[in-house]
Parts: sequence; C-alpha cells; structure tokens
Amino acid sequence: MCPPDRAGVKDGVRGVVPGATALHLRTVSSRLLCLGALLLCARGSDPVPTSFTVLGGFEYRPGMELPKEVLELDGKTVRVQGFMQPEKEGETDVEFFLLINDACGCEGTPMLNEIIYCAMPEGQTAKVVPGVVKVVGTLYVGEEKEDGEVVGLYYLDVDKI
Repeated sequence: MCPPDRAGVKDGVRGVVPGATALHLRTVSSRLLCLGALLLCARGSDPVPTSFTVLGGFEYRPGMELPKEVLELDGKTVRVQGFMQPEKEGETDVEFFLLINDACGCEGTPMLNEIIYCAMPEGQTAKVVPGVVKVVGTLYVGEEKEDGEVVGLYYLDVDKI
C-alpha cells in the first residue's frame, strides 16, 4: 500500500535538488513503486477475447441501448479478428484502418456494428495485409455522431496487430 503524504516532495530528490532528505527519497521511491504496480496491474491483464459474433450479433438501430455484453467491453483491452481495410483505397501504410467482420464474406456493405475504427499509436503506422488479422487494443463502445448521423459504434486504440 502507498504511504500517506507525510513529507511531500517539494525539495526534490537528493543529488538533483540540494536539501532532499532520506525521508523524501523513501516517499518518492514508495510512490514510484506504487505507480509502477498499478500500471503493471492495468497492463498485465490478458486481453478479453471478443468477436463480431458479439459485436455484430444484434440488429442495430440508431439510439437503441446496446446489448449488455457489448457495453461491458467499453474501455477494456480486447483481442478481436477481422479483415483490415484502409480508410482510403490503395493505402498500404496507415495510421487508421477499419477492422471488418471476418464472417461478412466481403460482399456488400457491412453493418455499422460490423466495423471497428482502429487507430495506431501516435507516430506509428501499420502495413495493410490481406486476409484475417488479430488486433489487440482498448475498445471504446458507443454511438459517434457527425451532423446528427451515427457514423460509428466501435473505436479501438491499437496496441498490437
């Protein structure tokens, strides 16, 4: 458990700011260890496997309440597979792409709940590859509107392809 804020860290760390005490160093070290443990706990968990069977397994209507099993995925790190499609035809290195339901058979237009809008980490791109890919990242669930029209339901910050 993290120690209470007894002394604060206003004097900085010994060697960097004169006057830092051993108590300051212990407090800073304890806080950093606690922060590190929290980050490891948050990132250390395995991604939740999901699929378009869950994400697209209902008839979507704008304004409807999404199914509980879909809403429970909001903000979670998930693993999902589908077809990778660039936003603009012909792009090969992309910062953003669409992940499309891999069961759609690539015929016709996928339904809104059969598309995940994916974003690579800032400054990184991904090579567009044919066939089915597995993507891991943080999924955000909810209607995104532009000019009053729903343009998306699922957004994913990509960690790994």
